[in-house]
Amino acid sequence: MPMPGRAHPTPRLPLPPPCRARRRRKRVTAPQAAVRARRREALSSSHGARHRHHAAGPARPPGPGSEARSPPPGRAAPRGHPPAPPTSRLLWRPRRGAVRRGTGSPRAGGGEGHLRARKAPGAGGGGTMSVSDMFIALQGVLTADQDIREEIRKVVQALEQTAREILTLLQGVHQGDGFQAIPKKCQKAREHFSTVRTQLESLKTKFPADQYYRFHEHWRFVLQRLVFLAAFVVYLESETLVTREAVAEILGIEAERERGFHLDIEDYLSGVLTLASELSRLAVNSVTAGDYSRPLRISTFINELDSGFRLLNLKNDSLRKRYDGLKYDVKKIEEVVYDLSIRGLNKEATVAVGGEK
Repeated sequence: MPMPGRAHPTPRLPLPPPCRARRRRKRVTAPQAAVRARRREALSSSHGARHRHHAAGPARPPGPGSEARSPPPGRAAPRGHPPAPPTSRLLWRPRRGAVRRGTGSPRAGGGEGHLRARKAPGAGGGGTMSVSDMFIALQGVLTADQDIREEIRKVVQALEQTAREILTLLQGVHQGDGFQAIPKKCQKAREHFSTVRTQLESLKTKFPADQYYRFHEHWRFVLQRLVFLAAFVVYLESETLVTREAVAEILGIEAERERGFHLDIEDYLSGVLTLASELSRLAVNSVTAGDYSRPLRISTFINELDSGFRLLNLKNDSLRKRYDGLKYDVKKIEEVVYDLSIRGLNKEATVAVGGEK
């Protein structure tokens, strides 16, 4: 009986008895033993003849009595087995035309050899350039490229300084008395654009004309800022969106790519998006200055601009990220217009805008 609290033991089964069957050896009869002995003798004699052949030299032509080998006297050939081949046939003979290993000459009877010595690299038709000369030439190319980039960087720094001066001048419109001085400030800004045209003319000569996009990264941001400044000046003067051709004319560059140094489409669109951000700030400051009709006009302009950008199929790049910020500018201007409407401060402005339409 198993004790309580313990598992019932598993019974052990007896192991099967080991297999005592042995493999029976096949008995060999006397005739079979004789046949095996003859085969071993024939193989030993052929191997001995082969070793003698390699030691003595090439094989001699077989004699008249070596065509067939008869069994030893007193022994007959086994029934069902052909007689053993002659010793001369067991010797190895080279194939006609075979080439010795390690040499380019064929054996006897093979004609001309098929292997020819290969020419060493650089032998024959002039020597090749060494590794040191190759890298020296590459260093010359890199040095020339660095010199071009350094010259471009100097001109771009001058352009950035001029752009900062124009931006500082136009920031005065956000002040209280800046709206009355808008025409004067726009006139001074256009005078600074003449300096920009001179600097861009100098920039054109610093690199080959067909390598515009190779060095485009150096002046891309400053060119986008100049587009924004030109668009801002045009809006303050006429409250319209400047075209790409008009911006290119203000900056003194081309609008088409085929004509050389030109205004890229993405640079133009990026400058226009920066203009939208600046106008949202202008809408707030115009209310502070007491100009309640300007936010309505800015709201109409920004909504049209947003509708135009919605027609573009922009990919996931920097321009798309800039466009995503446009909706916040639209929302900011709409909040300004909403505050004016609930306080009744835009009644006269609404009538004025309706009369203009």
